[in-house]
Amino acid sequence: MNVDRTIKLKLGVSEEDKETLKKTITLFNTVFNEVAQYGFEHKTHSKVSIHHATYKQIREKHPELPSSLVQGARDVACEALKGVKLKHLPTAKPFSSIRYNQRVITYYLKHGSVSIATIKGRIKATFDIPKCYQEYVNWEVRSSTLKYDVRNDTFFLHVIFRTESPKPSGDKVLGIDRGIVNIAVCSNNVFFNGKQIKNVRGKYAYLRQKLQSKGTKSAKRLLRKISRKERQFVTDTNHCISKTIVNMPYDIFALEDLTSIRVQSRKGKDFNRKLNSWAFYQLAQFLEYKAEALGKSVIYVDPRFSSQKCSKCGDIRKSNRKGNSYHCKACGFQLHSDLNAALNIAQAGISCLSRLSVNQPNVETV
Repeated sequence: MNVDRTIKLKLGVSEEDKETLKKTITLFNTVFNEVAQYGFEHKTHSKVSIHHATYKQIREKHPELPSSLVQGARDVACEALKGVKLKHLPTAKPFSSIRYNQRVITYYLKHGSVSIATIKGRIKATFDIPKCYQEYVNWEVRSSTLKYDVRNDTFFLHVIFRTESPKPSGDKVLGIDRGIVNIAVCSNNVFFNGKQIKNVRGKYAYLRQKLQSKGTKSAKRLLRKISRKERQFVTDTNHCISKTIVNMPYDIFALEDLTSIRVQSRKGKDFNRKLNSWAFYQLAQFLEYKAEALGKSVIYVDPRFSSQKCSKCGDIRKSNRKGNSYHCKACGFQLHSDLNAALNIAQAGISCLSRLSVNQPNVETV
C-alpha cells in the first residue's frame, strides 16, 4: 500500500517569468475549454477519440503551448466531462489551476528549485520547504498543480508525494470515544477536553449571530473571514489531537462508526446544532492517514450500547450512565462514562479483529 501526501509550495519567480506563467495558465485553460466543447458536442469523454479529433488542430492554433501541456489540458477536460457525465459543459476560468505531469516539470528538492515548462520554454522557480515537510524530500513526486493567487499575485505548486507505507507490525488496540464535552477519550485513560474549542466556537457563533442580523456587505465579508478562522482553528486542533494519538504505543485504533449519527433522534435543537457542527469525520480522516504513514491502522466498530454497556461485566442498562458518571448496577463498577465507552470500543475492536482471524490483541484497562 502507498502513502500520498500533498504539500503547498510558494514559488519565487521574477516579474518577467510571472507574466510568462500567467500566459501559460491562460492558454492551458483556453485549450481545456476548446477540448471540453468538442467532447460535449460529440457526447464523448474518450481521451483517445478526442485526441485524434483535436490534437493537430490545437497544435496548429496554439503552437507556443508545449505538446505535453496540450495533452495535459485534454486529459483534464476529458476527466471533467466524465465527472459531470456529459450532462453540462465544464468550463475553466482564465486563471484556473493547471496540472503538470512529470515530463514538463522537474524538481530539485534538496536545492529548493523547480524547472517548469511554459510557452517560452522552461523557467526556474525557487521555494522553501518547511521543516514539517522535510521528510518528503526523498519521496516520489507523483503530480503537480500550479495555482495562481490573483489577489496576491503569487504562484503556488501543490505537489503530491508518494512512498510505500510501512508494514503493520503489531496488534495492540486503543479504543477512542469521540464526543462534544471531550473531543476524544482513549481507553488508556487519556482525555482530550473540548472546553477550549467549545469556548472559541461559542465566540464565533455569537459573532455570526450579530453579523447576520446586520446583513450589510461588510458584515458578510466579516462572516466569511470568521468562518475561515474557525475552520482553521478546528482543523489545527484535530491535527494536534490525531498526531498525539497515533504516536501512542498502539498499532490499531478503534473508532465508533458514526455514519448515521446525524439522523438519529437527539436532545433538542441546541444539542443537534452542536453535534452536527462537530468535526467527527475530519478527526477520523486525520487519524487514518497519520496512522497509515506509521504502519498502523484505524478500524470502525458498531457504536450501539457503547455508552450503556459495562466494560467490566458486560451489563447493558441505560440507567447505568448519568452524565459523566458510569456506575454499573450489576457489579458496582464505576468510572468516567466516556472512558467506559472507550474501553467498550477497544473491546469491540478486539472482537472485530478476532473475527478476521487476527491474533488476540491487548487492550489496556483501568
